[in-house]
Amino acid sequence: MMKQFLDVTQQLAKLRTNLWETNKKVQKAMIPPKVVHWKTPLLLSIFLALLTVAAVTDLATRTLLFDMSWLLFILSMGLLTSQPPFVIKGVSLSPWVTSILIGLWLLIRLPSDKKEIAWICGPIIAVVVLAIIRVWKSDSKRESIRELMRPQFLMITLIHVLFSCWFTFHFLIQGWIEQYPSVLSQDLRQSDYVVTFQQPTINRSRGVVILNAMERYLQNEARTKPWPQVEQMLIDIDNERFFLKNQALTTIRVVPEDASWDVKTSIVQGQSRYQLEMQANWLGLVFRPEIYSFTKSCEVVDIGNRATVTCDAIKRSQPGQKKNGTAGDSQV
Repeated sequence: MMKQFLDVTQQLAKLRTNLWETNKKVQKAMIPPKVVHWKTPLLLSIFLALLTVAAVTDLATRTLLFDMSWLLFILSMGLLTSQPPFVIKGVSLSPWVTSILIGLWLLIRLPSDKKEIAWICGPIIAVVVLAIIRVWKSDSKRESIRELMRPQFLMITLIHVLFSCWFTFHFLIQGWIEQYPSVLSQDLRQSDYVVTFQQPTINRSRGVVILNAMERYLQNEARTKPWPQVEQMLIDIDNERFFLKNQALTTIRVVPEDASWDVKTSIVQGQSRYQLEMQANWLGLVFRPEIYSFTKSCEVVDIGNRATVTCDAIKRSQPGQKKNGTAGDSQV
């Protein structure tokens, strides 16, 4: 019995020694050797993160603590990457690591329509952090000014400004495409500014989108309403008391380009059938003075007091056709 007791005592003593050694290693790894050290903001960041998850229930306070935790983490990583082994041939990775982390924080915090700011500001933030490091390491104010005026630093600044301008131009082009999606119907494979890997197709044109929306609206009315109501709608369209385009636009996302499309409808009445022709004409700027329009023909037939709609494929105006009806060069 005594031997077993001694064995247990030795095991407990050994376990206590191992725990003590592990505790010292953890303290050595976590506790910063001095106040100004990259581990200090990291510990504060971890503490605020735990406090945000475990203790705080108020949303505004949690958001504030999350932002403070993330910013302290950014500061910690910036200090860590400003020293070896993150300094390659005298160049510290801290500015770019810091700008990437700040960009991620901006992507989380900014609204969905402003997230491009994170990309545009990223290169500028890297230059600012690099300038702060240069000033911090200089011995005097005059020397810091000389550091910032050196050709090497000016070249780095201009390169980062160029990247920021590229990002700005990219998002500007994307904004134009969202507002004027018909641009994507053209052949942009030779463009220096717009990158696309798809073949040009008229299905990308906004005029085609509007005509297809009008067809879907007409099909839905035919499925859900009896023939007399559909026939009255067609008569109202012919007399311009009902505008099919306006109803169709309520079913799709409206963009500024829609105001530049003039949609006309014409109806030919027959016996228990109507021939509806829809034409979308582009009224905006064109590269050459030519017609740019799309046409869709639909036949609405009365079958058993129900309307049946059959539409042909969309036809585009002849490329290069002048507005006076004469032929011209093909539009690219």
